Amino acid sequence: MQALIRLALLVCLASCAAPARRATPEPAPAPLELRATPPPQEPYPVARERFKPGTWNTGQPLMQGFFGVSAYSDVSVDGSGSEVDGDDGDLDQLPLIGGGGQWKLGGRNVDLGLEGLLSFSGRADAEAFVFGGGGAAVAVDVDLLIFELYGGPFASVMLRDKVRLYGAAGPLLQWADYDQSGDSLDDDGSGFGSGWYARTGIEFVLPSWTLIGLGVRWSDTTVDLGDLGDLEIDGFQGLVTVSRGI
Repeated sequence: MQALIRLALLVCLASCAAPARRATPEPAPAPLELRATPPPQEPYPVARERFKPGTWNTGQPLMQGFFGVSAYSDVSVDGSGSEVDGDDGDLDQLPLIGGGGQWKLGGRNVDLGLEGLLSFSGRADAEAFVFGGGGAAVAVDVDLLIFELYGGPFASVMLRDKVRLYGAAGPLLQWADYDQSGDSLDDDGSGFGSGWYARTGIEFVLPSWTLIGLGVRWSDTTVDLGDLGDLEIDGFQGLVTVSRGI
């Protein structure tokens, strides 16, 4: 009996002497990472849409280039005691090139606005005739160069988004350089003048939104050539046009 008591005491002493196991502490939660909230991104600016049929915005330009030939009904120089007539020769047929733009200012079904254009035309060694006081005609060779600046109000309408019709009219400023030679009739002069114009045209819309068409312009101007006299020009021009919005 005493042996059993001693054995029990030894077991208790052994268990008390054993080091107590410590519980493994749970890892502390990682601190939350603070991040600055990025500022909201500004939306990309919307590119302005190019000219398209039915979407021509107010203030948007439609640029136009053209080339053609004039068929004037009157090209003459009225001087003191003589008159140069280019209608009987070929001075009334001048090649030309130019361009400009139309700016829409308003309108829905019919676009309304202003246009401004410039053109160059001329010819070297064109034939004309000088008529003196006695009615005799003398042939002369004429070099003629013309620069024009013109513009005014216009109206434009689209037909089924495939065809554009337009018309315009307004004042015209003109500068001309004139030189004639032949049989002791060597004269030259240059100067500025003014007049009026009116034009109309039809253009067809291509898949690339480029417009190509035909046009006609009428003008009537008078240019002061100094001692040589006044250069009178009036008639029509036939044009091939190419237009594109920007």
